Amino acid sequence: MNEFSFPEQLNRIYSRVRAQAEVLHCVAEAFADAIAAGGVVHVYANGHSRMAVEELCVRMGALTGFHPILASTLTSFTDVVGASGLRVAQAVEKVEGLGALLLDEFDVAPGEPLIVVSATGQTAAAVDIALEFTRRYADNPIVAIACEEQAREGKPKHSSGKTLYHVVRDSKRGFFLDNGMPIGDVSTTVSGKTGVYNICPLSSIGALALVQSLNELTVRALDGRGVTPFVLANMHLGETQDNYDAWLKDQRQRFARALYDPSHRKNLR
Repeated sequence: MNEFSFPEQLNRIYSRVRAQAEVLHCVAEAFADAIAAGGVVHVYANGHSRMAVEELCVRMGALTGFHPILASTLTSFTDVVGASGLRVAQAVEKVEGLGALLLDEFDVAPGEPLIVVSATGQTAAAVDIALEFTRRYADNPIVAIACEEQAREGKPKHSSGKTLYHVVRDSKRGFFLDNGMPIGDVSTTVSGKTGVYNICPLSSIGALALVQSLNELTVRALDGRGVTPFVLANMHLGETQDNYDAWLKDQRQRFARALYDPSHRKNLR
């Protein structure tokens, strides 16, 4: 049987998440502030990074109060070819100004954070919405999940000359969480008879480890304040209809405010 080495790369993710415990606690407190106030945490990603949004916003063990911002033209890369193929999607994620259009669709309350998830931190669409959010809601927390080394040292792809690292660094309440991937993302090399192949990206695994850590810490923060969190039970283990209905009701109330609250309209451009 052939040996394989990829599982050893998980130690890299574990170590990086543990090293960021202090920042993770600070971010979870900001999340708890918004959720305890009846608001939401807005979560954006494009491309493959959408997995982290889905992990936070609807999942067994998921907490209410996470609001996904997922545009199908920016996140559906699985067709690969055709009218909705990879070339089209990659062209769209380079269009600047989409961040403003997306934020026009939602009402962001004071104190509500935005999380932007990007493997590299360089993608123009991710930088665009982060920049627009900090322009409109300068006092709100902005959280980036990306590769710190690549976002710090890589060439910006946005006309602002910034990556997510710079946007967070220059904001009033910015938090950067490193997904732990190496520059270039792929973590494992196979040197075989037919060639040398670099494979096994780590960015998604790192992002998922971070968002589930935030899920736990946010629940702990709410519970510590005496605020009962709505957590989705596993529907495959016993009767959970009451829990499911209560979870959805709480989500509807929060999303309704995020979709239209006249008191927040003054924040729009």
